Amino acid sequence: MGLLDGYGVLVVSDSSELRSVVGALIEKDTQFVMTGMAKHGNTVLDCILASKPDLVIIDLDMANSDGLMALHLIMNHSPIPVVVLSTHTPEGSMKTIQAMRLGAADYFHKEMLTQELTNKIVTSYFLERCKMAIQNGIQGIYDSHFFLTGIAETVLSAPQPHRQDQFQRRMDIEFHLRRAINNQEFHLVYQPVVDVYTNRIVGLESLIRWHNPTLGHVPPSDFIPIAEESGLIHEIGEWVLKEACMQNKRWQEAGLSKVFVAVNLSRRQFNDSRLSRMIQTILEKTGLQPKYLELEITESMSMQVELAADALRQLKKLGVRVAMDDFGTGYSSLGYLRDFPIDKLKIDQSFIKGLIHKQVNAVIVNTMVTMARNLNLLVVAEGVETEEELQVLRECGCRLVQGYYFSQPVKAKRIEEMLHLETKQTG
Repeated sequence: MGLLDGYGVLVVSDSSELRSVVGALIEKDTQFVMTGMAKHGNTVLDCILASKPDLVIIDLDMANSDGLMALHLIMNHSPIPVVVLSTHTPEGSMKTIQAMRLGAADYFHKEMLTQELTNKIVTSYFLERCKMAIQNGIQGIYDSHFFLTGIAETVLSAPQPHRQDQFQRRMDIEFHLRRAINNQEFHLVYQPVVDVYTNRIVGLESLIRWHNPTLGHVPPSDFIPIAEESGLIHEIGEWVLKEACMQNKRWQEAGLSKVFVAVNLSRRQFNDSRLSRMIQTILEKTGLQPKYLELEITESMSMQVELAADALRQLKKLGVRVAMDDFGTGYSSLGYLRDFPIDKLKIDQSFIKGLIHKQVNAVIVNTMVTMARNLNLLVVAEGVETEEELQVLRECGCRLVQGYYFSQPVKAKRIEEMLHLETKQTG
């Protein structure tokens, strides 16, 4: 059928209730057209031949493993994108793992489709995932995620039980991530940015942490890629911005030193045309002056120069500062300085670790600091852990640093104590 007329969708389920729910969801998006519904897995090929859909949605909980049989028939005879629906139970997860191995492009938990409080959000999310499955094709989001993150070879060559564990964890994280904000499972920690000439805190980098009652502590390196891939990063990113701005405003109202707070932007957030408007709204609602908010983008982001430059100009109009994180690790470092309106460079910690006077890295860092100064840019050295590293940075003229030498990322209450102590000492 194709995009001109809408994506054709075939639903395969022996549950009239589920067929009705999915059909109603599909009809909410004009880009989709229902081409048919099959009650039995063994009729799926006839339905595909008759209606030529772009996507098949299969209920894995059909009797006699009909769902898996339908998927097997599709992949062997007429491979097209398939989204499987499963329950969030050990049995449902196991069927989903089997389905992913057979070639399903994506999966979705039924429980999420029946949530009443967040129905509009879940509906939009489900429809976007269906579109993603179509656009990615039968390779599916798992393969694309693994290849993009460089862990494909490790995961796909691993013993079968290990691969199942990988899929299971991915499903568990995504399922619980959807509810994490409403359940208040996130919190922020902050790492101070210190002026080495005055030994005072001048800024804070905010970092998200997640503790789930079922999964325990989930590292950002585990859940952020899944949040980006699923689109949840927009909701999570907005929460981080709100929380960081509100907390900074609370510190200021308590009479503590006024410092900037930095928030990391993901690629998907940065490429969202609504970002500038959303940040403006947050600043207005929290009452935080724009100059006390800093947005960090990374070199590793895949950015189209013209679009990125325009997005940065919009952010700069708000009065916020923009920092280039992990500077020096990518191939586009100098090009970004030329093309983008950036206020600050953050030298990646890989150049700082083990920094010794007259070493190659010291020469590189000195060059970066000198270049930044000539371009009227601020510069921060990340990952400072030793006195020797700090001394070399002082000699290079790098005034702003952050790292475990001064403080690891800590909770807001500890930051409040540190700022209060500084205020007391200077008061």
